[in-house]
Amino acid sequence: MNPQTTTERFIENYHTRRRRQSLEDPQVKKLAFRSLRRILGLYLPKDRSANILDIACGEGSLLIFLKENGFTNLSGFDLSPENVGICHHLGLDEVQQFDALRLTEYQGPEQYDCIFAMDILEHLPKQAALGFLEQVRQRLAPGGRAVFQTPNMGCIFGLLPRYCDITHEFALTETSAGDLFLAAGFERTDVEIRPAWSAASTLGRMREVYLRVLHTLFYLAQNSSRPRIPTMNLLICASRPNLNI
Repeated sequence: MNPQTTTERFIENYHTRRRRQSLEDPQVKKLAFRSLRRILGLYLPKDRSANILDIACGEGSLLIFLKENGFTNLSGFDLSPENVGICHHLGLDEVQQFDALRLTEYQGPEQYDCIFAMDILEHLPKQAALGFLEQVRQRLAPGGRAVFQTPNMGCIFGLLPRYCDITHEFALTETSAGDLFLAAGFERTDVEIRPAWSAASTLGRMREVYLRVLHTLFYLAQNSSRPRIPTMNLLICASRPNLNI
């Protein structure tokens, strides 16, 4: 019997098992870049020489997006050897195979101006999530920010992103996400949780309008504690204060 866990076996060939599309397809790349610009546009560093780390970089779409937008000091890693091989094939030689839970051991700049951790929190064991966020905070330079995307269980369709991937371990609402980041040492005023609007087409934007309406109607029966964010993913920006201010 294979001694690997279910998650380990899936991660090993994650791209193939999840039937992910390739950035070598120009149309896939175009739509992916539109979506990334919409999701992350507010959080891209103004300094193109900023030290940026992409945790769990997958097939490298964000790193290629950043590189083609002029960012020069890029690092990234992923746990899946297949994903790392795809990144190297696409010219991202800086990508390494590495475990996000050992972030303090990662070889690179001691601290980063910006850390992206998109679609990784949900893959971590819940008992390890707090320690991971503490490590992220430790690797942030003063004045730096970390940007996360993770499934939103306050979305009326939240069960779909939670369970569409067998390697997902847990998920958050906007409330529990805030509690988690505060426990990790981030100040309440330094954590921003917002919708991850990502549509890259007219039809997609129409679906977003429909989702807003459904969300409002669905939660009419709920009290003031009802979720405010309708999107299937949460976008979380956590900053480290600039000690010089």
